[in-house]
Parts: sequence; C-alpha cells; structure tokens
Amino acid sequence: MAPDRRDGRWPDEPDEFDPVDQFGFDEPDEFSPEKRWGDPERDLPNVPEAPQGDEIDAELQRAFWASVVLANVALGGLSLGPMLIYFRGQWTVGLGAVGVGAFALVRTYLYYRQISRERLGDEEAEPSADDERDDRTESESDADRPTP
Repeated sequence: MAPDRRDGRWPDEPDEFDPVDQFGFDEPDEFSPEKRWGDPERDLPNVPEAPQGDEIDAELQRAFWASVVLANVALGGLSLGPMLIYFRGQWTVGLGAVGVGAFALVRTYLYYRQISRERLGDEEAEPSADDERDDRTESESDADRPTP
C-alpha cells in the first residue's frame, strides 16, 4: 500500500510536534554552558599548588607510604580471607589471609600512633582509651590510700 498523500505521509499519521505552537517558546539553537554557569577558569577561586617531593619531610613521606601499603595489605587480607573460606572452603589460606590482614591493620594503627606522638609531642597527642583508663585507675587507687 502506498501513501495517499503527495507529501509521503500516511493518512493516519499525526502532524509533526511543534513546541512553539504548543508551549509558546522556542528552544535555543545551541546550548552554551558559559552563558548558563559562567567561565569556570575565570570565576573559580585559585587552588594552591601541592608541595613537590623535595619540599615534604622525608620521615613524614615514609610514614605515609608505609601506612598506605599496610592499609592496602590489611584491606586485601580482611576481604579476601573470608571469601576464600566461604566460596572455596580454603580454611587454611583464608584464615592466613585474615591473620595477615588483621596484623597489618593493627600495625598500621600502631605506626600511626607512633608517628603522631613523635610529631605532636607527648603532651599534645590525643589520649587513647587505654590512657584514660590508666589515669582513672591511678586516681581511684590514690583515693583509696590513706592520707598521712
């Protein structure tokens, strides 16, 4: 069956949708983000440059990368170990991975605490729960002692 009209349309085909006729406005020909949001290179604040490798303290840089490596080992061991146990039933390898991951996580925490105490000093380092417990125990034991 061929179309009945000369313009190539079928008789039951609807007319073309025209947003100007229906809504009364026309869409722009080209979208310009600069007109809508401005020029980001000119309008945004200046971001300071990061220090170069020779400007960073070597001890702090070593501590950072050691912590990154230990944290990655911890993440890998603590996530891979349970999967080996559950999906493959490899208890020995899985428990070994969990043990290595747990050790690396604890070592990362202890290394972080050591570096923060060295850099901030003993009086400025934030006290841990163990330190608060020790202080509380000492004050309670001092209260039990008779005063001379």
